[in-house]
Amino acid sequence: MKKLILLICLSLIFVLSCTKEPKQDVLKIHSFFGDVTIKLQDTTRVPEIGQLLSLNDVVITGKGAIVDLVYRNAGIIRINENTTVKIESLMKGNNDDVVLTVDTGKTFATLGKLKKGDNFALKSKTVIAAVRGTSFRIVASEKGSSVDVVTGKVMVKPVSNNTVVEDVEVVVEENQTVALDTKAVETIVQKIEEKKAETTEKDTQQKIVEEIQESIKPIETPKETIQEIKREVKDIPVVAVVHEEVKQEISRVVEEDKEAKKREEEEKLKKEKAEKEMQLKLEKERKAKMMAQKLEQQRLEKEKAEREKAAKEQKIKEDRVKNIPTL
Repeated sequence: MKKLILLICLSLIFVLSCTKEPKQDVLKIHSFFGDVTIKLQDTTRVPEIGQLLSLNDVVITGKGAIVDLVYRNAGIIRINENTTVKIESLMKGNNDDVVLTVDTGKTFATLGKLKKGDNFALKSKTVIAAVRGTSFRIVASEKGSSVDVVTGKVMVKPVSNNTVVEDVEVVVEENQTVALDTKAVETIVQKIEEKKAETTEKDTQQKIVEEIQESIKPIETPKETIQEIKREVKDIPVVAVVHEEVKQEISRVVEEDKEAKKREEEEKLKKEKAEKEMQLKLEKERKAKMMAQKLEQQRLEKEKAEREKAAKEQKIKEDRVKNIPTL
């Protein structure tokens, strides 16, 4: 009987160990700073360096906090302060299908080339940005989102009610930005539904989609935004485990920031030099003007003295003439 009970217990342990979902070594915490918490349903835990993230984990950063994640050996993700990110997906079958949903805040990703069949995307309330080798940032809020591409290309699609609008896609290239708010996405979905209801011809539907895509063309990323991104990632770590191309990509972004700072410093020195030269020029002109005024004053005073002298001499002559006796 005891042997039977023992056998049943061992069987239950074996079954439970088989049914327990294994942790997937896809996303790992490389480093963090400040007030960071990880939530899963009703449980909250403090992050640890090297900790694996699981499906449906929610990473929350407070003011001044930062979390750097490593995606296998293919990329690094920086979650900035005041940001909430949910691990919506990790794998699909035998391939990676990483989707990080940025509820609010800013998240930056640098990735190398992914393996065939693997996918990586950052998602928000209004957009999803899928990549295979690039550096980009997504900024999310309740009202809308923007995608800023630093290097490479990103495929962006609208998101409505947590569903990707597959019919519309926009390629955002290096130094370009695309932004979509909730109202714009609602308009896009409404237009697609209306036009599809009007016609069943695929060619016509495709033209409609192309027209909609034209309305959400990317724009050149403002210089201030590029500088802001580079400030946010200037200390992003070059992790040893990632591919060389990822290290080069990170170095490129950081080096570009250093070059930008160097150019800013040079421009600052140039501006200061120009301002100094202008001040010297103005001072020289002021002194020259003062000298001219002084010389003019001296000339006027001399002319006045000469007139007074001439008038005095004239008066003496006239007085002499008057004093000469008449014959």
